[in-house]
This record gives sequence, structure tokens and C-alpha cells, in this order.
Amino acid sequence: MLNILHPVTEICIVTDSEQWNEFLLSQRHAGHVLQSYEWGELNCYLGRPIYRLAALEGGRIVGAMLLSVRPVPLPRQIPGLPLNWLYCLRGPTVEQPNAPALAALIDAAHDIARQEHAVLLRLEPNIADDDPDMDAWIASYHALGFQTNPYATHPRRSWVLDLRPDLEQLFANFRKAWRRNIRMAERMGVTVREAQSDADFDLYYDLLKITSERDHFFLHRKEYHREIVRQFVCQGNAALFLAEHEGEAIATKLVIRFGDWCWDMFAGTSNSKSDLPKAHILQYHSFQWAKSHGCSYFDFRTIPEVLEPSEPMWGVYHYKKGFGGFSRLHMPTQDYIYRPLIYSAWRTFVKVHRALSR
Repeated sequence: MLNILHPVTEICIVTDSEQWNEFLLSQRHAGHVLQSYEWGELNCYLGRPIYRLAALEGGRIVGAMLLSVRPVPLPRQIPGLPLNWLYCLRGPTVEQPNAPALAALIDAAHDIARQEHAVLLRLEPNIADDDPDMDAWIASYHALGFQTNPYATHPRRSWVLDLRPDLEQLFANFRKAWRRNIRMAERMGVTVREAQSDADFDLYYDLLKITSERDHFFLHRKEYHREIVRQFVCQGNAALFLAEHEGEAIATKLVIRFGDWCWDMFAGTSNSKSDLPKAHILQYHSFQWAKSHGCSYFDFRTIPEVLEPSEPMWGVYHYKKGFGGFSRLHMPTQDYIYRPLIYSAWRTFVKVHRALSR
């Protein structure tokens, strides 16, 4: 166990899943599923070393940060010099911008950075524009030596639906065409159920694979998705849905809850029966599941950072917006740079790659 004494706070590594998750869920800035103990296990499954750092005061956790170690994605590696970077996605989690626990966690991360030959420490906290203190949070990170990076690793903006109204009101708030599509699917005999068997899981992954090939997006291998099911679905914290018509699986969706938030994680549709409005009815069932499991918010995840029709994913934004809700923009990426020359080369590589990808 790593134990570091700080002038105010002790830092240790946590190996107790219940202790870790209970702290995250107790916070005003509620812990994100991407900082959960289970998500750390998924990082390990992908071969990424992780550190679950906790700040303690009087034996009580007052701050937490899940760090993963990743290789620097340069086009050429330097022989004999392994170069990594440390990444904290939707963390660290502390109560206030000026909390001593924040500085203590960052100091501990610096020690790890030296051990891991890190080029930088990158943070993308779970602080968004609905927090009146967002400027104070950014100022706190800058005071600790971080600088803002305009290029986010994880997309900053998401679309969120408030699930607290009753289902009748939620449905009434959908775009008229969306309500019509749901009713049409029901009339045409589309049914939605939760996956129950290995055969159902195979149908889920087959639909993801079809969608990945059709829409050209990255898909993790099948065993990684099986591990997600093991970490979340088997614990009752996620649901895998299948939409079917006349015995054929035509759409699928995986949602995960953590506390009173639910996230839309993965979805896929078949290439057949394109006349059926299969996505909308599946989405509606995912809202119902989230509400029945105590969730107050449903996060559709990524929409364009700049809300202009010329931006990539504008069509996805239009679809998500049709269910009602609001945009949520997370604070900018914060980088602490240890090796400026390598970091500069990396930033240049990212700029060029993004320009060519547009």
C-alpha cells in the first residue's frame, strides 16, 4: 500500500470497492461512473495500470482520484525510454475547489508520475457549467501548476435528461415525431426486453459490430464488453436491452447507473427493417429502467462541443435533443506538464491529426 504523509492529509491506495464507491456517491459533486471502482477494473482489463488514490483526514476519505497510466501516442517511440501519461477522467473528487485534499492528491500523483516516466498528468474533472464555482475550480488547478488544454481527450459536452418528472410528463416533453415513432413501433409489434443469456449477449455484440462497420466507429473486442456485463449488469447496476420484431433482434442498448445518474453507454441497430423506428422505443425503455432504479438524471453522453450544424455528430445531437433535456459542458482539460519538449511534439501531432480528420 502506498502511504504518503501530506502536511494536512494522508494519501493511501484504496482496495475496498465499497469504501471507494460510497465516498464518491456521498459527494455534492457526485462521483462519476468513470471514476467508479468498477471502471478502474475495466482499465486493468485493458492492461492499463491504475492507482486509486484517497485523501484521508482522521481516517475518513475526503478526496479520491482514479488514475490510469497510458503510453504516449507518438508516431515514433524513443528507444530505451518508455514514455507514459497519467489520466484522471471525471476526477478527482473533492468537496471544494480550495480543499486541502486536492493539493494532497496532486502531490501524490506527481510522485507516481516520476515512477511511471510520465510526460504529463491530465485531469478532466466532473465539474460542469451547471456549477456556479466552475471558474474557482479552474483557478485552483492553475494555482497548482496546471494549464488549460483546449483539446479534450474525452468529449466535454453531453446531453442530459432530468428524469424526476413522472413518465407521462416525460413522454409529453418528447418531440411530437419522437412520440409518434414510439407509438408506431408498438403498433408494428416491436418489443423490448432485458438480455438474460449468453445468446442474448451474442446478439447485443453482433448488433454493435454491424453498427461499428456501418458508421465507422471503434469497437472494443467482445471479451471487454463481457467484462462490462460482469462488473455492472451482474451487480444490478446496468441493463442490456434488446428490441425485437417478429423474432429478430433489430436494436440494442447498454445503460449503466451509478448513484442517481444513468449513462447511455453503447447502442447498435441492424441493417434490416429500416422502416421500423426502433431506436426511439429502445431509448424510452431505458428511461423507464433508470427511473425504476432510482435515477434522477439520464446522460446521453457526447454531443458536439460547438453546437453548430456544421459540426460532426450534429445529427446525433438532434436525435438526443428530441427527448427533452439540457446541454452540460464540462470544464476544460487541465494538463500538468513534466516534459515540455515531448509534450509540445505530442500537441502538434494531435492538432495535425484533428485537422486531417475533419
